[in-house]
Amino acid sequence: MAALPTFSSQLVLSVVAPVYNEAAGITAFVETALHTLKSMGVGYELILVNDGSRDNSLAIMQELASQHSNVRVLELSRNYGREIAMTAGLDAAIGDYAVIMDSDLQDPPQLIPAMLQKLLTDQLDVVYAARTSRLGESWLKINSSRLFYWLAAQASGLKIPDNAGDFRVFSRRALNAVNAMKEHNRYLKMLYAYAGFRVGFVSFDRAARLTGESSYNYQKLIDAALDAIFAFSTKPLRWMSLLSVGISGLLLAYAVGVVINKLQGAQMVEGWASLMLMMSLMFSLMFLFLGLMSEYLGRILTESKNRPLYFVREEFGSSHFVAPPMVETSTPTAPKKHQSKARNHA
Repeated sequence: MAALPTFSSQLVLSVVAPVYNEAAGITAFVETALHTLKSMGVGYELILVNDGSRDNSLAIMQELASQHSNVRVLELSRNYGREIAMTAGLDAAIGDYAVIMDSDLQDPPQLIPAMLQKLLTDQLDVVYAARTSRLGESWLKINSSRLFYWLAAQASGLKIPDNAGDFRVFSRRALNAVNAMKEHNRYLKMLYAYAGFRVGFVSFDRAARLTGESSYNYQKLIDAALDAIFAFSTKPLRWMSLLSVGISGLLLAYAVGVVINKLQGAQMVEGWASLMLMMSLMFSLMFLFLGLMSEYLGRILTESKNRPLYFVREEFGSSHFVAPPMVETSTPTAPKKHQSKARNHA
């Protein structure tokens, strides 16, 4: 077994995990994550973001926060969705470095030391976990995801690796850049790509879920695809414009041909089929264009309201970095609001 990397005891690491109806497995995740973080010998906090869970996930997380002084629980006021839950956790992170990961143990906490070590050794700003295999996922889901990433890349010009999930570690510089982008139609993988910075990866085999079933269905994949394409690119408008010009040119050429033939005395039968064909083409193009415009207008309306992305109903637990990281203590530190502000301006 490879030896664990050695890190400075002054380093502070924030681990963020969104939680939605994970009562059956959240305790196992927290115990595994804490064991890994303690073994690294760094200051750390584990931030669990309850995204409106309807089971007893929140009660379990509250109990865990009462047992461990460096476990924080953010209870959002309602279910906002995974992207907003991750955003809330990253906003709350006060570490020098931050990790975002799922709470179902498909993202193994044991990989965090290797990811952080690569970031520090190679002087990177982001390191993601590259999935070499994806157990428990169907062929359709895997390949539909790849198709989505290809379409998003073509539309936006931003490259998203199709083997990358949200499991990644950030430097404070990269994290501040992501946190600065507050649009409501969020797809974090696109925001990561838009922010840029130096990126690396660590490969791993992604295991099947320990318990329960994923709440991420095909409808959510489609919603994410629309947000990724329409929120980050105007190319669909350009494509639609070019298509409109092309079809208009063909119809104009057809009309000119009809007039020329008529002037030359050609015998022409006014056909119902050709007329309906032209009308169908024009109306289908028009409604396609209107549908495309409605997608953009809807997102413009949402952004123009400038509402907060989320509301936190309550926070449980606190973080401590005063005592040695291998020792649990109940001694309070400075208020988290002050710490967060200091970190963000570091």
